[in-house]
Amino acid sequence: MMANLCIVLQSLSLICILELAAAARVEVGVESWRLESRGPWGAREGLMAASLGDSMYLTGGRGTYGVGFARDVWRSSNGTEWTIVTDSAPWDRRAYHIVIPMGGCLYLAGGQTFLTFYNDVWKTCDGSTWELLTKDANWSARAGLGGTEHNGELVIAGGCYQDGLKRSFLGDVWSSEDGKSWKQLASDAPWKARSGLRLVSFKEELYVIAGEVGFTPDTQLGDIWRSADGGVSWKLVTASPGFSPRSGHGVVVHPSGSALILVAGWPELHDMWMSANGTSWVEVSKTVWQCSGSGRNDTCGKFDFWMLVHQNKLFTVGGSGSYSTFGKMYDETWSFYL
Repeated sequence: MMANLCIVLQSLSLICILELAAAARVEVGVESWRLESRGPWGAREGLMAASLGDSMYLTGGRGTYGVGFARDVWRSSNGTEWTIVTDSAPWDRRAYHIVIPMGGCLYLAGGQTFLTFYNDVWKTCDGSTWELLTKDANWSARAGLGGTEHNGELVIAGGCYQDGLKRSFLGDVWSSEDGKSWKQLASDAPWKARSGLRLVSFKEELYVIAGEVGFTPDTQLGDIWRSADGGVSWKLVTASPGFSPRSGHGVVVHPSGSALILVAGWPELHDMWMSANGTSWVEVSKTVWQCSGSGRNDTCGKFDFWMLVHQNKLFTVGGSGSYSTFGKMYDETWSFYL
C-alpha cells in the first residue's frame, strides 16, 4: 500500500523511501542533496544551528584554521542567503555547545575553547537580544553535550571536560523548565559516559545515540539507549544498530514524527540511515552531500557539522573533514527535501 502510494506520487518522500528501502534497498540519489551556499560565514566545526520561526540561526564554532572560536550569530530563511545578526554576541567565544529551541525561543548552553569549558545558559527569542539565565548552572562545565526539548523541558546529557592533561567524560542527565533552575535526573546513567552524543525526543521518549570517548576508531560508540521517564532511567535499545560507531553525527526527527534520521559523522562519513523505532535502522543513502565511495571519504565526508529541520527540509551546516585537529573545515550549507 505504502509502496504503491509512493509510486503514484512519482516523488519519493523520505518516509516512502524508508518503507521501500527496508524491502528493496532503494537509495536516495546524489541529486537529492543540494548545495545551497558557501559562507559568507567562515568555515568551522562544532557550530550550532536551530530553526526559529521563519529563520535558521547559526551560532559559534571553531574556525580560523582550527585555532579560533566564534561568537557570531547568522540568520537565513532558506540556507542560500545568510545575513549576520551580530559578530559579537554577549556570550563568550565557544564551540561544541548546544542550542535548543523551546517555546518560541532558543537556549544556548555549555561549550568550550581550548582552555575554558562553560556551564552558562543564554536565551534569545530573536537571535539578536540574548539574556543570561545563569552564569554557573549546577551541572558542571562541559562541551560536546547532547540536548533537546522534551515534554516542555530542556534536557541535556553527557559531554566532556578537561581534567588536567586528559579529557574526561560525563554520563549525567539534567532538565530545566526555564534554563535557570536545573534538576539532576541521573547522576550516572547506565550508558557509557561520552561526548559527541546526540540526544533526541522521539515518540514521547528520549534517545541517546552514539558518541565518543576519544578520536580513534576504537573509541567511537554506536549504541542506542532509551528513556521512557524523561531521562531518569535508561534501557539499552541496541548495541549494534547497523551503522558504524561514530560521533559528531547528525540526528533529527522527521517532521512527521514517524522516523529518526541519522547522517554521517566521524571519521569523514557520508551515509544516511533511518529508523521508525530506534531499534531497526535502514541505510537509505551512501551519497550524502553528493559524496561517494565506501565508508570514509576525506574529500567530502564530514563530522562535527550541525543538522536541523527547517520548513520541511533537512539542512546541514559547516563541519570538519580532517582526521587531525587543525585540518579541513567547511563553510557549506546543504539541503535535502523531506
